[in-house]
Amino acid sequence: MELYLRKVQHVQAKDNYRVILKTDEGDFEIGSIGVQHQSGSSTVWIWGIDTLLPMREIESEGQGVDRADRMKRFKAAWIRFAADEANLAEFLNMKRKRRP
Repeated sequence: MELYLRKVQHVQAKDNYRVILKTDEGDFEIGSIGVQHQSGSSTVWIWGIDTLLPMREIESEGQGVDRADRMKRFKAAWIRFAADEANLAEFLNMKRKRRP
């Protein structure tokens, strides 16, 4: 399962990315990683798997200090989630329904 990042093109999204799952039938956006500005001048990197399905017993979002760490944690959570083939099939079916 190959994951890669696609930069978000938006004036207010300076360092934000969509996480893309590459499959035989095409690419699916499955989540995001980016910088979030907190109160004061602090910023944190956040990540999250799109919430199409309940993520029972699986970490599906978090925060940290840099993009590399967030991608590592995102990928580990995705692998745990997608290890159950029923989860993966249902998630991708929901994504297919949302395609134009």
